[in-house]
Amino acid sequence: MPLQKITREEIVSKCVERFRTHGFHRTTMNDLAEVCGLQKGSFYHYFTCKDEILQEGLVQTRDYFAEKIFTIGYDNAVTPEKRMKQMLEEHIAIMLRGNGGCLIANITAEALNAMPDVAPLLREISDQWHAALTHILRTRRDVEAARNLAWCIMQDIEGAVMLCRLYDTTQFATQAVERSLAYCSG
Repeated sequence: MPLQKITREEIVSKCVERFRTHGFHRTTMNDLAEVCGLQKGSFYHYFTCKDEILQEGLVQTRDYFAEKIFTIGYDNAVTPEKRMKQMLEEHIAIMLRGNGGCLIANITAEALNAMPDVAPLLREISDQWHAALTHILRTRRDVEAARNLAWCIMQDIEGAVMLCRLYDTTQFATQAVERSLAYCSG
């Protein structure tokens, strides 16, 4: 395999995608080196274990969603319905890209018990999503109702993504977004 020049950030991105599509426990360090175009020995110069890559990958994921997805919810120049629709559709597009589903849901289900140190990052990402949804819903609802509906939307979207994967259709995601938009109207 030819050696490639690759940044640490690129390695993390490629490894996170591998975790998302193949699972954390089923992915070996050799798999990760291969997906990055590196020899296994060279790969260890960047990372000593999968846990380290996952931790950095979750930080990268958190930062990406905070900067590119969740900020949509705070753009008060746009109607709540448009913010909700755009934020959810962009979020769903990432979760349905390629194979795999939602990285956060997958890691929570697969690795949380074996790796409790990732729980704070997983919660932080979920809390940021919840806060952005709550912010949108606060334009039409009281605080408590907005918080409760935000949790419902998150559950609905995660379930919809799982069903989209299972039945190979985007219908469930479309319906989940439509239900979420209805919460914005009153």
